[in-house]
Amino acid sequence: MIETDTAIPLGAELVPELIAADTVLADDAWAAPGWREAAEYHKHRGNRASIAPYAPEEIVWLRRLMDDNVSLDSAWHELHGRRSAAAASTVEALVFGLREGLVALSKNLDRLRRLSELNAEQPRGVCERLQNFQPHIATAWTPKEVEALAVIWSKRHV
Repeated sequence: MIETDTAIPLGAELVPELIAADTVLADDAWAAPGWREAAEYHKHRGNRASIAPYAPEEIVWLRRLMDDNVSLDSAWHELHGRRSAAAASTVEALVFGLREGLVALSKNLDRLRRLSELNAEQPRGVCERLQNFQPHIATAWTPKEVEALAVIWSKRHV
């Protein structure tokens, strides 16, 4: 074993420096905007478990999905099934693609796919937008064109 006269600093000599550095880091972390936002969130939340409002039937449905007898696969399919709406980007792409009129559906199969992804509420909004096209964007759809689109949607929406 080699003996040295030089003392190797152990933790005790470094403690004041470490404490000072950690205090600065901790103070900076608590002053960060993320902590303030989280505190505001919890303040506004009050006694509610979630800040998002849920209807009582939704809570019952979600709790049923957490039962031990419901498989993860079944729960996933129920959560991501026809109940969910098509993404906003899908709706935007569909409306953009239908600027040419009803004939645009036959020109691009992606438009038909997007149409079939709409849930039961979304076609109404799409049809309203098609009927409200401004002349500098596209020709507004007629009621007959909108009706034809609704028929096509109902045949493709299984």
